[in-house]
Amino acid sequence: MTTTNEPSETDSPTLPTSESSSDADVVTLLAAAPFALAVVDSQHELTHANEQACRLLGLLPERVAGTAFVDLLANPGDSPLLDSTLREASLGQTVRRAVQIRAAGVLRGVDLQCWRYESPSSDDASDDTDPASRAAPVFVMVDVSNAQDQTRQISSLIARSAQGMARLVDGTAMANVNNRWSEITGQSIADATGQGWTECIDEDGRAAFLDALRRAAEDQTALTGRLRILTTTDELRWIDISVTPLDQTSEALLTFDDSTEEFDTARRADELSKVLEATTDLVGILSPDGRILRWMNEALTEVLSEDALDRDFALCLDDESANVVTNTAIDAVIEHGSWRGEIDLVNDAGGLPVSAMLVPHIDASGEVDAISMVARDISELRTAQNRATDTEVRMAALVENASDLVVLLDQNGTVLYVSPAVDRFLGHGPGNLSGADILELVHPDDLEAAYELAAETRNRPSEEISEVDASTAEPSTATARLRISHQDGGYRTLEVTTKDLTNNPAVGGIVVNATDVSATIAATQQLEELSFHDELTGLPNRALLIEKLSEALRRARERRMLVGLLSLDLDRFNVVNESLGHDAGDELLNEVATRINKVIRPGDIVSRLGGDEFAVVITGMLKPGDAVTAARRLRKSLTQPIYIGDQSAVITTSIGIAIAEGDEEPVDLLRDADTALNRAKTKGRDLAVVFDDHLREQAVRRLDVENKLRKAIRDDDLVVHYQPVLDVKTGRISGSEALVRIQNEDGSLVMPGSFIDVAEDSGLISDLGHQVLVKAIHQTAEWTRQEIPGQQPLSIAVNVSARQLTDPHYPEKLREQLEHAGLAPSQLSLELTESALIDGNPITERSLQQLRSLGVRIGLDDFGTGFSSLAYLKRFPISFLKVDRSFVDGLGTDENDSAIVRATIALAHGLNLRVVAEGVETQDQLARLAELNCDLVQGYLFSKPVGADEFAKFLGMKWAS
Repeated sequence: MTTTNEPSETDSPTLPTSESSSDADVVTLLAAAPFALAVVDSQHELTHANEQACRLLGLLPERVAGTAFVDLLANPGDSPLLDSTLREASLGQTVRRAVQIRAAGVLRGVDLQCWRYESPSSDDASDDTDPASRAAPVFVMVDVSNAQDQTRQISSLIARSAQGMARLVDGTAMANVNNRWSEITGQSIADATGQGWTECIDEDGRAAFLDALRRAAEDQTALTGRLRILTTTDELRWIDISVTPLDQTSEALLTFDDSTEEFDTARRADELSKVLEATTDLVGILSPDGRILRWMNEALTEVLSEDALDRDFALCLDDESANVVTNTAIDAVIEHGSWRGEIDLVNDAGGLPVSAMLVPHIDASGEVDAISMVARDISELRTAQNRATDTEVRMAALVENASDLVVLLDQNGTVLYVSPAVDRFLGHGPGNLSGADILELVHPDDLEAAYELAAETRNRPSEEISEVDASTAEPSTATARLRISHQDGGYRTLEVTTKDLTNNPAVGGIVVNATDVSATIAATQQLEELSFHDELTGLPNRALLIEKLSEALRRARERRMLVGLLSLDLDRFNVVNESLGHDAGDELLNEVATRINKVIRPGDIVSRLGGDEFAVVITGMLKPGDAVTAARRLRKSLTQPIYIGDQSAVITTSIGIAIAEGDEEPVDLLRDADTALNRAKTKGRDLAVVFDDHLREQAVRRLDVENKLRKAIRDDDLVVHYQPVLDVKTGRISGSEALVRIQNEDGSLVMPGSFIDVAEDSGLISDLGHQVLVKAIHQTAEWTRQEIPGQQPLSIAVNVSARQLTDPHYPEKLREQLEHAGLAPSQLSLELTESALIDGNPITERSLQQLRSLGVRIGLDDFGTGFSSLAYLKRFPISFLKVDRSFVDGLGTDENDSAIVRATIALAHGLNLRVVAEGVETQDQLARLAELNCDLVQGYLFSKPVGADEFAKFLGMKWAS
């Protein structure tokens, strides 16, 4: 609200003075005024208003009298200032004020000019009375503010309002808004300006709300409702909004406030009401004094009928129950906070016994404003109680013949009764234990648990119940497992459950139910044993090894001795498995475990880690050489022939040795031993290698390479180079082989030889292969779409690992990549090594068949360098063979290499396979390969692997020999 200081008398409107007018002439005076004019009495209520004032104030003429002027204000917070204005005018000052009012649903800025009105009768007042001291009615002239003043008033109103307010322009754009918006949504004022505020509106209702807002702006109508918003911290809240069009403009005033708590409270109340209506329990709400029934749920209504509502609750009870509720229950609720008991409800059909609970509702001032009653039908319980005697007889018979053991004790633990099952459980006759102290039968190691069970039982006694209630009461229980002595001198493990029924007249003691769980305990122990031991050999597994190794390290630290860890791997165990079968392989592993156990010393630990991997912990060593000596004995023992049926096998063993002084962690020692074992394998197997600083450096290097590889894969920073593959007959580029590199931060490249083995060992090979495949496919598809003259459709060869082929979804993933890139399957060649086929994994075989059916070509890389088997060429869908560079190097200079190349090409062509020779570096090698009818070649003679941009220069070219 803006304020103008008192104007001079010349600023007042030209109007006959009130001294010359009487009260009866007010209506005539207002009708004659050429402007909007109203009269406000000393209570600041309107008494009269002419037609112009009614129109501007949004009032019907018949509603003028008695309307409080402050009720017309748009912002109730401006009422003190308006009251001050009218009071100053009534005391003789002429005052102007600019305010915002809501007139018939439109927000309108108006200027008010107020001055004192005096009737002619005031002349008769005593001369000694100061007119300024008397409150008098006030003339109020109303004029519409101009648009600029109104905008300034609205901005001032928004800034000063405690309620959330904003000015909307162009239908939905926010021109300015106060800080309440930021308090509710967390969005800054700057971000909310314009259309920014709409981002906070929940997406589900945003479009509908904005459409309604635009229609209201077009129609100049008001809009109210509740809106769900999403704060900057992703919290859903509700706000109540009201949009009022502004007079003389196309703008509107948006008022809002947080109604989340109110909404949640209403929702919880609604949900609670639904729950209470849905429950089968009888629920009612009584007046604070408990006399009048104010509300009932459906279940209680069915019992009492709707006529009981707003009636004396005592009329709904039988006489005894009414007396209990009136004289006992209500006092207990107010004094103690609740009351429980049984009462009988009555209706035209008779009575219904219920178990009832009364609790008070406490208001904010701590007073009781209502009492809730929750009751449950216990008519069936009453019926059951009437049959209690028969039930007790039946129960006695059941106990006598029960399969579980039942014992009754007094409070001191003395046996009062034992069921006949005690003979089967513990070998005692029922009468033998009467009068005995039950704790004397408990195993000494379980006495503490027995004492805890007794304490828990006594701390949770059942409530006192009558003899009639004894058969239906549900006392609390306590449970424990205890070893109890048997007549044969041994012990049986019993699952014991106790109930304290000493207050139950029908029982008068502590009831013990027991079940023999000895067999279950034994089975559990056996399972635990299996979980820590290898199923095939019975040796400790990795989990138990780590536990025992940790203990060995602790003892070594205390005694200042050494611990040696030997990690063993049987060389070429897969060959034995392939040739003799898996059953023979299992038999061999058992024999290895036996031989290791025979060689080691008492106190040393043997473990099978899985597959053909074993570990031996050498404890109590005085010098590092003790571990080397143990490794020598193990290798000597294991190299002796192993007879499996009528077959014999000789195996060698690679061993990695790690030495510890006791401060190391078991997992670190295992890692060091594995590192030494890998070194033994790479040096040719059948070796024992001790982990040292050099190997540690290598391990650190491998970790560094692994970290670089992980980062490159994560950040999609792998670099793919392409080496041309030429058609020997035409001399043209037929395709390329994709080769991956890792780029260091300094721009240098890490070659595959430095990280492929790390990728295999770390399990990253699948992710690595996938990224290379995707990049290569998309790049080749891009070159194909260029349609370069003289260039046949390019093929791309990508190496694939054995791990990738064991993924049953791999063919489908590859098909999707080809479709996405737009590359024909026939343009893709997958190269795999012979080692990928050795295991004969059925998933690998199925994947290769699916890839071949898709049209992808399969090639055997480095043919002749591994465990070559012609059976692979028959069993798997091979499309081409790749002659290793080691044979191409000796072509023409080494007769053996030449013969191998010649035989490989002849074999391939005989099987309808194509041949690719790699590593071609001289013109002479190319000429000899052409003489042997080799199909495709690649090598440094043509180009080293290059980036995609440089490879593109080869497209369409022809090699001139």
